[in-house]
Amino acid sequence: MRGIIYIRVSSDEQVKGTSLESQEEHCRAYCQKKGIEVAAVFRDEGESAKTTNRTEFLRALEFLRKNKGKVQAFVVLRLDRFARNTEDHFSVRKILTDYGVTLHSVTEPIGSNPAEKFIEVVLAGAAQFDNDIRKLRCTDGLIRKVDQGFWPWKPAVGYVSSGSKRRGERKNTPDTIDPDTGPLIRRAFKEYLTGLYTQKAIAKMLDDWGLGRYRKTKTNAQFVDRMLQNQYYAGILINPWTGKEVQGKHAPLITADEFRQVQLIHQGRGYNQSPKRLRQHPDFPLRSTARCAECGGPLTGAWSTGRKERYPYYRCYTKGCSLIHVGLPRKDVQADFASKLKAVSPKQEFIERLKKKIITVWEAKHQAYGLEAESYKRQLATLEERKQRIYDMREEGSYSKEEFTARKQQIDNEITAVKISMSEANIQKHDLAGALSFGEQFLVDLSLGWRSVPDPLKFQFQKLVFPDGVPYQRGQGFGTAKLGLIFELSKASERREKILVAGAGLEPAISWL
Repeated sequence: MRGIIYIRVSSDEQVKGTSLESQEEHCRAYCQKKGIEVAAVFRDEGESAKTTNRTEFLRALEFLRKNKGKVQAFVVLRLDRFARNTEDHFSVRKILTDYGVTLHSVTEPIGSNPAEKFIEVVLAGAAQFDNDIRKLRCTDGLIRKVDQGFWPWKPAVGYVSSGSKRRGERKNTPDTIDPDTGPLIRRAFKEYLTGLYTQKAIAKMLDDWGLGRYRKTKTNAQFVDRMLQNQYYAGILINPWTGKEVQGKHAPLITADEFRQVQLIHQGRGYNQSPKRLRQHPDFPLRSTARCAECGGPLTGAWSTGRKERYPYYRCYTKGCSLIHVGLPRKDVQADFASKLKAVSPKQEFIERLKKKIITVWEAKHQAYGLEAESYKRQLATLEERKQRIYDMREEGSYSKEEFTARKQQIDNEITAVKISMSEANIQKHDLAGALSFGEQFLVDLSLGWRSVPDPLKFQFQKLVFPDGVPYQRGQGFGTAKLGLIFELSKASERREKILVAGAGLEPAISWL
């Protein structure tokens, strides 16, 4: 009789010991005793017995298929080396039977008579029972870890794991922010919150900052999409078994409010716009705002290539315009625009009167805001209680997984809406004096403010001052244009000293502050 020996260990640690050698020694001794000629030995090193998808095991079956009728025995040390669940055991047992091969266990009395078959079934079931118990204990341990605020698996990009799986260390401390990649992830969230960049643009930014070098792979929009929806970055863990939210022990990269705003933008309900829709290029911030004095069409911007270097120009491209394609040096146009802004900047006396009016209106609405905020606070408390009852009903088994997910998503949406409304109602808690002081810095010298704001915000700044654009003529600079309401009031106040009188009509003029 000819046969093969199959030996297996289930972890790298066992490979380093004598388990494989010991198994082979016992199996060879068994074959010699039973008169089985060993045709081949197959060793699975560090593979799991939870499924039949094992490299050497599959090679062993293929060997039996090719040598059908020439091999009659499949020898293992014991059945749990063969498989650890009954379905796999009898699935492979049937294959062996089809090949005319008998299963032999060195340490267990299995065979073809009824008693030996019964023992084989019991032993296969015991192996699965042991495996299921191990899995249950592992799952219970992981659930406890998550509920304690620790993420037992690999953390999100931007964090360093507090334990090493390779060294067999378990996590007993929170994951820490990676000093290299953590700041990059935080910066990406901040840029996305401006509402000016797509996920593809954020991915390119991350690679430009060096994330791809640290991860050793190119960052794509799919990575950014998963990153933006990962609550881990806001310090929140989601129990994968119960769906319950847990406050993590790790330091968050963004606040919970920032994460909620990111979700609104991600869902298309925030203020995210693509750069194309803004008609803006950082090299030419006056695109569309500056208009041709000849035809009224918008000026665009582009680089012209000379013999040795490139030169930036604004141009009119309106068909039929006599100034079409005439280059206007960027330096001259933007210097003239700064002068125009300085000319329309409100005087200090107007700003002081405006600040007093804002404070008067603010205080009048303070009480109403407070009552609103308290109402939202009570609504939020009620929703949180309902959410807790949903978790309790899931744990009690009253809800199926699908019902729980649907109810949780519904209540989460309601909570998000109330929190946003409450944040708006709580605006009276902000430092009004500080906000007015900040606004005053821009109003006193609009040209300085325009130069200091980030490039993506210059277009909005220009629209506040010149909502319909402003005409530009070479050699003469920017001409007269419709101003934003605040600046129209400022100009009017220079003509009429008492323009700022009490009245409801002024409120729209100050709402942008």
